Amino acid sequence: MTPPSIPSSTDPGPEAAEFPVAPTTRAPAPPLVVRFGAFGDMIMLVPLLRALARRYGQPVDLISSTPATEPLWQTLESPGTLRLLSSRRTPFLLNPSQWRLVAWLRTRPPGPVYVCEHEPKTYRLLRLGGVKAEWICPLPVIPRRPGEHVIEHFLRFAHQTPLALGGVTLERWPGRLPDHHLEPTPAIRKDCAEWLARQDWWRADEPIVLIQPGNKKTMRRGAPQRASNIKYWATGNWAAVIQGVNATLPNAQVLVCGSTGEWNLAADIVRECAGARVFNVAGQLPIPRLFALLARAHSMISVDTGPSHAATAVGCPVVVLIIGDMLVQCGPKPTTAPAQVVVSPDPTPAGVISPLASITPAEVLAAWRRMTGGPAAVAVD
Repeated sequence: MTPPSIPSSTDPGPEAAEFPVAPTTRAPAPPLVVRFGAFGDMIMLVPLLRALARRYGQPVDLISSTPATEPLWQTLESPGTLRLLSSRRTPFLLNPSQWRLVAWLRTRPPGPVYVCEHEPKTYRLLRLGGVKAEWICPLPVIPRRPGEHVIEHFLRFAHQTPLALGGVTLERWPGRLPDHHLEPTPAIRKDCAEWLARQDWWRADEPIVLIQPGNKKTMRRGAPQRASNIKYWATGNWAAVIQGVNATLPNAQVLVCGSTGEWNLAADIVRECAGARVFNVAGQLPIPRLFALLARAHSMISVDTGPSHAATAVGCPVVVLIIGDMLVQCGPKPTTAPAQVVVSPDPTPAGVISPLASITPAEVLAAWRRMTGGPAAVAVD
């Protein structure tokens, strides 16, 4: 299957060349964004944060819940205040992080609040913190258009103005859109370089190819191939892809990535890669180190998950295995390096548990070779 082309966020599309920059909207307090999402969700939020910072002329504050947000926050230029909830679903009386959030909100002067959530409890917490409704812009009242990517939806959201500041939708003007490109800090790069130097397999003059087979559902209880893990792709498929990468790029250092909870999956894949030069680094890549490793990697092959969005953000060429109905909404958006997608059939064929099961290793390798300029026809067993 030929992957559809993916427009780069640095190349204007029909609406991508329009964004409000001037005049700057004046507000008593910095803009505040509320978004509770996984790692990839927070990377796709970055254009909204940059758009609001540009519009209001102040760093943006953020309320979130995932620990992955903190290292992401450190890579942004001039970030505002980050407040993390340990849990947003625990009752208020039992959760000290919610108490601290409410106390902090009560110390803030009034300012625009952009809420990217549907849950009523989010709005109750804001009310407890003294945030008046006229300062709130809720994303749910701006439906996503057909065929609109999450990032494009967020950027359209940035045109909204709270009632306290007039409530108008800003006019647009031609200009380059903010994107989600991120640059690892020198400290992050130094940590990654020191970690690599400690690895017996590391060769500084040989390329690194990263494999990301798991996602957050992989870490939950049960077999990885269970029906609820809709992004599962068989270990034998991953092994065939790795062997094909090694055949195309014989000196490649292929690293199977993942969290500690994905170590067993990575180990199973490595065991199936007879004779391939492949190493299990699951559990060894905290998010800052992952950013730096992606920035120096030759390429990545991944399911649609947080690290694949991180790859597009730092400029690592990436091939993403994605379920058909997710492509338009949250497919990879390239910044400074190319991306390719291999899309599963939509709808999933009858009798197939995982939607990705219909994708073949040959399709993935063909996409990777097109992207990286490798030979087009190396056999895959």
